[in-house]
Amino acid sequence: MIIEDSPKRIMDIVPNFQTTNGSPDTQPALTVGQKFMLATDNSFDISAHLGNLFQSGIQQAVNGQPNYGQGWGAFAKRFGASEADQIDGSYMTYAIFPVIFHEDPRYFRLGHGSPGKRIWYALNRSLITRRDSGGWTLNKSQIVGQFVACEISTTYYARQDRNFHQVTLNWVVDLGYKAGYNLLSEYYPDLLAALHHHSKAGYLSTPAPTTVSASLQP
Repeated sequence: MIIEDSPKRIMDIVPNFQTTNGSPDTQPALTVGQKFMLATDNSFDISAHLGNLFQSGIQQAVNGQPNYGQGWGAFAKRFGASEADQIDGSYMTYAIFPVIFHEDPRYFRLGHGSPGKRIWYALNRSLITRRDSGGWTLNKSQIVGQFVACEISTTYYARQDRNFHQVTLNWVVDLGYKAGYNLLSEYYPDLLAALHHHSKAGYLSTPAPTTVSASLQP
């Protein structure tokens, strides 16, 4: 079942402003301004900060990025790095490189078909995207943008983590994360429908997106 719109926040924590329903062939391309608004929403919406706080807590618990150490000071550094990563990645992959390469940074939810078809579609959208002019192409915005964002992160991560191997590893992890994120975006509305058995209006009663986000909808 295809719903009219996708929730703009997954579990009220994870920003999901880039997901939209319907065939990309029937929706106009985003303008330059809309691409930058999309990146801004993904960077500064309250859900982005909550997600970064949660991620930093997990990193602290498992001693991720061990060069930061432990304690409140280390937690602040992890949170600051997560915030910077969010901003770097969002502007590189949703705005700057989509404008340069004339690509659409949105995830067009399939919403129908067999589980295998939907899973494969969601996973490979991290490597395939829509051109502004229509049709599909290699997702250069995601591939190049994520790598540049990982390079930028070397300016604020611990010195021991500033090397090409770590940058490459983070880049591969980020592309994998993007594929998983698409999969979650693809099935989250189905999960809501299964859990709540509401009508379309009922199970889409998430907090309204900001005015900027609303302007992105076709």
